[in-house]
Amino acid sequence: MMKQYLRFKADYPDSILFFHLGDFYEVFFDDAEVLSRELDVVLTSRNGHPMAGVPVRRGDAYVGQLLKRGYKVAICQQVEDPKKAKGLVKRDVVRVVTPGTAIDDSLLDAGMNNYLAAACRPVGEGRIGLSFLDLSTGEFLCTVADSIAAFRGEIERRDPSEVLLSSGSQEDGLAELLEGRVITRVPDSSFTAKTVRYDGLGADELALRAAGAISSYVADTQKAVQVHIRSIRPYSISDQMDLDPFTVTSLELVRPLRPGEKKGTLLSVLDRTITGMGRRRLRKAVLAPLLDRSAIEERLDAVEAFVGESLVRAELRELIGGVHDLERLVGKLGAGRLRPYDLFLLLKSLGAIPPISHGLSEGLTGAGPLPSELKRVKEALDDPDLERICTEYAGMLIDKPPVDPRDGGMIRDGYNQELDALRGEVRSLRAQIASLEGKERERTGIPSLKVGYNRVFGYYLEVTRPHLTKVPPEYRRRQTLANAERFITEELRSLEEKISLAEERAKAFEVHLFDRAVEALRGAIPRLQAVSDALADLDFFLCLADVAHRNGYVRPEFTDGHSLLIRAGRHPVVEQVEEFVPNDLDLPEGRDLVILTGPNMAGKSVYLRQAALISLMAQIGSFVPAERAVLPIVDRIFARVGASDMLVAGVSTFMMEMLEVAAILERATERSLVILDEMGRGTSTFDGVSIAWAVAEELARRVRAKTLFATHYQELTQLADQIPNVVNLHVAVKEVGKEVVFLHRVEEGTAEGSYGVHVARLAGLPEHVTEAADRILERFLADAPLSRLGREEKTEVLPLFGTEDHPVLIRLKKLDPMKMTPLEALQVLAELKERLVEKRREGDE
Repeated sequence: MMKQYLRFKADYPDSILFFHLGDFYEVFFDDAEVLSRELDVVLTSRNGHPMAGVPVRRGDAYVGQLLKRGYKVAICQQVEDPKKAKGLVKRDVVRVVTPGTAIDDSLLDAGMNNYLAAACRPVGEGRIGLSFLDLSTGEFLCTVADSIAAFRGEIERRDPSEVLLSSGSQEDGLAELLEGRVITRVPDSSFTAKTVRYDGLGADELALRAAGAISSYVADTQKAVQVHIRSIRPYSISDQMDLDPFTVTSLELVRPLRPGEKKGTLLSVLDRTITGMGRRRLRKAVLAPLLDRSAIEERLDAVEAFVGESLVRAELRELIGGVHDLERLVGKLGAGRLRPYDLFLLLKSLGAIPPISHGLSEGLTGAGPLPSELKRVKEALDDPDLERICTEYAGMLIDKPPVDPRDGGMIRDGYNQELDALRGEVRSLRAQIASLEGKERERTGIPSLKVGYNRVFGYYLEVTRPHLTKVPPEYRRRQTLANAERFITEELRSLEEKISLAEERAKAFEVHLFDRAVEALRGAIPRLQAVSDALADLDFFLCLADVAHRNGYVRPEFTDGHSLLIRAGRHPVVEQVEEFVPNDLDLPEGRDLVILTGPNMAGKSVYLRQAALISLMAQIGSFVPAERAVLPIVDRIFARVGASDMLVAGVSTFMMEMLEVAAILERATERSLVILDEMGRGTSTFDGVSIAWAVAEELARRVRAKTLFATHYQELTQLADQIPNVVNLHVAVKEVGKEVVFLHRVEEGTAEGSYGVHVARLAGLPEHVTEAADRILERFLADAPLSRLGREEKTEVLPLFGTEDHPVLIRLKKLDPMKMTPLEALQVLAELKERLVEKRREGDE
């Protein structure tokens, strides 16, 4: 047996080998030490070698924990019945489970796709071929990233669990861009388009080569043919809104900024889906807003059809609640991993489809013809072939079938006459055994005699010790207990054998019926996938309609021009947790850049984010939180809000900010939306305001993207006087003595100050500290050179190194700062300043 184990282990050296022994998966040598260390499994030994084991029935849970820690697991199972085996039981590795190929429910997040990715960039090639496969659903995609930024954005969007890279010359520096992700090296030869099933046109050769690596890897690890994997679908990254990783993080689209929290994201607010496939559909939409106006309008039509139909919406949502994750159930079906309970859920889900289709058509026909998206959904649901299969197998399984079909007892009584006859035979034989107890008591005169059964010894006749003298000679002893003896007779043995044979035939026939149903459904996988797609879309539309109705959202309007208007806009997340003050944003043609000023805590960042989120929501086909929204189609959203934390990577916060701003200036177009918050804080005030000024001017004059620029640098408000398409807005506050009240209302004009000391007072700084800060602030404001930035003033500037005979320079050369007290230094500084003033006055005269 150990030779058998070592042979398999040699074939899979980079995986932990789960070796099937009876009811356990056993693990040996180094693998056992890893299992014990990582999962706290008891470590034992066999012939002096480390050994550990986990129950087969809980194997998926242990595999899942190993996957999360970055390991792969090779499952080596017994492939023949141990009872029928002659000598060593035959075993084989039936699959290798890796982070990107997991399909079991316990290993996956129901609301996220589990993508296996492959990336291909030959040496000297600037473009990167990309492919993604979700083995749990069969979705297979490929594309080409034209730049590193596009590659990073698509990896962030898809969030693959595992990435395949070439082990040789085909890979060129991609691993450095995938830090923190599970990377698997595969041979160069696997990056070929020859292994890809592709039925269409328009796919790039480089993308198909990446897809080829995935096809080869799945064939190597999964062994069985995965019939549910769809024909590869090429797509273009440029067909969806460009959202770089930092924008996704800054806007908290799918993950909150604070780790550990589950709410606080746009996804959490919008997620009123019922099914896992609907939830995944919503998540993909949030991360890939559309750019095609007609496609967006079609989605909005479908959502609008449900917004005002509360009863229809509620009824359909309840009916969809009877549908399980059909997409992943079909994945198990195609992978040959469908268990009896999975089949039960699949058939139950198919049974819920006709009422859903009926409710969709009957509920909405009064409002006119169905919108195109809902018409497409209904056509997919109305599949007569699937309805026939569902009718044939609908009542086949009991509600709680066993895990393994070979255990028997999963088929309902009355479903099949032949099976019922076999079960009737078993019941008749058992009745004969039950009657044997009374007959033997009467024949032997042993009142305590009883018939029993256990899994080890089978059927027996038990006699207590006081009556052993009455036992007939034809009784043969089977087991001795402390207070009784157990016997077998030829009649009982004959009945037992007949029962065993009938039970085996019944179980085998149940497996036959199960396999027949599975094969019928496997042949209908493309239809099942079309139905699951339609149900996911319907769940998605109902979800957005329900959220719009509950939160008072309105349908956005789109313009082909460059204007943007939001009336009484709200932040979709913030309004869920506190009373919210709506605000307008009006950027008509020729008004592109907003300089937004105001104190901390007044709501500048919220105002910036809500504008970006409203625009994004509109382009996923959602209604938006506003009284009215007239929007352009935005090709990109750039959110530079907050500081990136890349200190560990050796990049300062300010440097990271500059890198991100450089990317914005390079990639933003006049169709983009840019939000910048407090840019330039990571360096000196003079550097910061200078850079902020230059960046704002570049965005306003050259890029002309719709831009919201929040800043504490009051100097930037002067841009509105110099550039026609720049406007000043501020967040209003009300001063009451030394206190300040935040009104959270955005108005035209500039803020009177940043109110930093007021905020410090609200934060609880000691009063004597805030009073000192007030005095220091007054002194600084008395002479603020930054206030002159950008003004057309002719001022004489004294060179730092003037003529050698300048009296101030002569005096400075004689000073030794190290020997002066602070007071003496201030006195000298005042004296030098006075002399400069006198000198200038003499020059004017």
